[in-house]
Amino acid sequence: MLHKYLIILLSSLLFSPALLHAGEPDPILKTIHKAIEEYENNDFSNAASSLDYASQLIRQKKGEALTKLLPPPLDGWHAVAGKSQVTAASLFGGGLTAQKRYIKDNSVVDISIITDSPILQSVIMMFSNPIFAASAGQFELINGYKGIVKFEDDNQGTINIVVNNRFLVTLEGKNTRREDLMDYAEHIDLKAIASLP
Repeated sequence: MLHKYLIILLSSLLFSPALLHAGEPDPILKTIHKAIEEYENNDFSNAASSLDYASQLIRQKKGEALTKLLPPPLDGWHAVAGKSQVTAASLFGGGLTAQKRYIKDNSVVDISIITDSPILQSVIMMFSNPIFAASAGQFELINGYKGIVKFEDDNQGTINIVVNNRFLVTLEGKNTRREDLMDYAEHIDLKAIASLP
C-alpha cells in the first residue's frame, strides 16, 4: 500500500510544472526518490520520515505561492516582509498560513491567508448561517466573494473572506480607517488565490 502511495505521489509531482526546474534536481523529487529506495530496502522508518519531509517541502512551496499573492502596500504605506508558516496538526488544527503586515504612521493592517486547516470548516458554517454571521459583522461582496466586515468605533476592524471553501483571507486593522481596510481587501487577487492547487 505504501509503495502504491509513493508511485502516485511521485507521478503527480513529475507532471507538475511548478515543481520542475531545468538544469537542477528538484529537492522534493530527490526526497521522494530517497523514500522509494528506503522502502524497497525495507527501511520503513526512514522511508516514512523522508515522505514526511517531502510533504513539508511541498507545503512550504505552497506557502511561498500564497505569500506572493499578498498585495503590495498602498500609497503612503510600507510592508513588513511577508512570511508563510506550516502549523502542526496538534496546534490550532494545523494548516498553512501566509501573512504580511502593512504600516502607515500608527495605523497597522495585518493580512493573512489560511488554507488546509480544519478551522476553515467552522468559518464556512458561520458564513452559511445568516443569524450567526450577522452577529459577527456585516455581509459585503468583495471582488465577487462573500466577506464579513466588522468595524469598531475606535478604528479597529476585521474582514474575513472565504475563497472557494478552501482559503480564509483575514484582514485586521488597528488605528485604521474602514476605507483603508476595504481598499486592502479589494487589492487582494482573490481569483488567483482560488486558482491555486
